[in-house]
Amino acid sequence: MSQKLKVTPTQDGAIITVNGFNITITVKPTMEPPRTMVEEVKSKLAEHLDMLSITEEAEGIIVRPTSYLGRDKFASIAALIRELGGNYISAGKESRFIIPKG
Repeated sequence: MSQKLKVTPTQDGAIITVNGFNITITVKPTMEPPRTMVEEVKSKLAEHLDMLSITEEAEGIIVRPTSYLGRDKFASIAALIRELGGNYISAGKESRFIIPKG
């Protein structure tokens, strides 16, 4: 018995017809979870950039104060970092905010 096969392309996939039976295939791009990028962090912290060093390292995006922030600015920056999924690591001169990579 020979099978009758027909492939009809569509905008987002194809319709494959085998012996009169249709199989519809839809192709969708794979969506990766959004990553927090350095530019996004800089944009979010734009008003404080003159007091911060922002780099991407193995453990994530590192935000380090370059000068004394004071209580109010520190609290404002910490709140923005938490919105991005990060936290503060208190380690003396090595203290920093860390935002994990997506």
